[in-house]
Amino acid sequence: MHRFGFGFAFGVIILLIGATIAVDVLFGVHFPFLPLAIAVLLIAWGSRMIVHAMGRRHPAYIDGEAWLADKSFTPSSPLDHDAHYDVVFGRGMIDLTKLPEPAEDVTVAVETVFGATVVKVDPSIPYDIDGRSMFGEVRMPDRTMTAMGNLTYRHATDHPPRLHLRVSTVFGACQVVEG
Repeated sequence: MHRFGFGFAFGVIILLIGATIAVDVLFGVHFPFLPLAIAVLLIAWGSRMIVHAMGRRHPAYIDGEAWLADKSFTPSSPLDHDAHYDVVFGRGMIDLTKLPEPAEDVTVAVETVFGATVVKVDPSIPYDIDGRSMFGEVRMPDRTMTAMGNLTYRHATDHPPRLHLRVSTVFGACQVVEG
């Protein structure tokens, strides 16, 4: 729960202020461009703050990012470091079925903000999932889900090393499926 700190809360506030201005501007009688530009800027700024507040601090890298896009990611070489994927205002497919069984524990973080993500995992590789959701949905392979809070899923295979999935969703949806 250390990820939901001051930066995350401030990002949500900025995002909500921007969304409120955008709704007021878009559904009002007149169409002023300056408040709309400010609203879009605040929404983008707030979303970026949320993603960075939820992300790991070290090392600072992202293996895949879908901003306002529909993208697919299919890593196929062995992971020599933890992986991180962001989907913001878009759709993402992260296909982990081509990954070989890891030689050591590895973590794949998937963060979805105002978007939809599907994560495919190979059932022959041992894995576990730590799902976190705030005003969104995280759905596990056994169809259990959480809309607000945390949910943990552990694949039946119990030999190490394992693939650890860390799935976080804010105002979006993420579904983990076996494929």
